[in-house]
Amino acid sequence: MQFVTRLWKRHVRKRPDKYQAYVSLPTSDDDPSFGEVHDCIERLEHVFEGRLDVYARTRRLAVVSDPVSADRFDADAFEDALESLEDCYEARSLARVEKWRPSDDRLVKSHVVVPVKPLFPPDRTADEPRIESVVE
Repeated sequence: MQFVTRLWKRHVRKRPDKYQAYVSLPTSDDDPSFGEVHDCIERLEHVFEGRLDVYARTRRLAVVSDPVSADRFDADAFEDALESLEDCYEARSLARVEKWRPSDDRLVKSHVVVPVKPLFPPDRTADEPRIESVVE
């Protein structure tokens, strides 16, 4: 019966019981300053009602939230926090994965967000003046 309930919440209602997030924040030399990253963490902390853990990893910070009930989760504030995170990491784009997981007879929607560098740098040759040979 729990399986059917989870399917109903996921595919019909499209609303989980709780929300959770994992955000990886790179901290290399070409990335934003610690102050800018701290502002992004504060926005996420507001969305998850202060239920965040911040871990220092090699060349990055990991921000992990506790599950927050669906009625207390503000999806618009979460999207605004991710937009500010994307603005903070100008040279990177956000890779996002959403996972639905069962947890203690509840359905939790987890957001995994990682700013990643593009595989191919932007084409700068389009901005440069072109020299064309003149055939006589």
